[in-house]
Amino acid sequence: MIRVYAGDARRMAPVADASIHLVVTSPPYPMIPQWDELFARLGATTYDAMHTVLEAVWAECVRVLVPGGLLAVNIGDALRSSDGAFALWPNHAEVLVRGRRLGLTPLPYLLWKKPMNRPNAYLGSGFLPPNAYVTLDCEYILLFRKGRIRRLPPHDAARARSRFSRAERDRWFSQLWGDVRAERQGPEGRRTAAFPAEIPRRLIRMFSVEGETVLDPFAGTGTTLWAAAALGRDAVGFEIDPVRAAELRQRASAP
Repeated sequence: MIRVYAGDARRMAPVADASIHLVVTSPPYPMIPQWDELFARLGATTYDAMHTVLEAVWAECVRVLVPGGLLAVNIGDALRSSDGAFALWPNHAEVLVRGRRLGLTPLPYLLWKKPMNRPNAYLGSGFLPPNAYVTLDCEYILLFRKGRIRRLPPHDAARARSRFSRAERDRWFSQLWGDVRAERQGPEGRRTAAFPAEIPRRLIRMFSVEGETVLDPFAGTGTTLWAAAALGRDAVGFEIDPVRAAELRQRASAP
């Protein structure tokens, strides 16, 4: 079952306390120009204010997660000039710090090495030191747990059905994911998807059991929701754009 709500995920009132087993999401990235307008509509025009908006969503995730439930956040750092100086904006570090402040336990994270659209697109002074910059080609998949580890009954049938293979374990639980390719989307597939379906598919298999409930507070195009449903989980999504939320609901209700 897929449920989609139109609204601001800082207030997920329709979702009951301790009712979600896993959150899988990729939020808007602070200091990435394509998200400036959205953050501005939410009253956030500075780096700190943008992360304060996201922190309110993480706080709601803490409320709705079951004890021992997990939060997985795919986020990338940003490169942007401020006051004429080029700098890194460490989004992953802010999410880690604020998640810990909310009482979440940070767990070992994953690095997604994204395929580069232009593998020779280096930054700065080219071949001349000292003003060349490292290419930013990895994103973070941050993992948090609410409280202590979650225990399931011995010989739980749903857990047994959710088992992954040795090959899947060895590949998925290695910190660097270099084998996840970007998917094409948009008109004639000209644009790469920021959140390819293989990422939520893996995370849902790794950190939830069949029949449990997965939440995406930034539902977007519904990538997490449809991955969860295909894997035998219930899915809940929040989408702030009412038009997109309506499209997701229509798609979810289709045969």
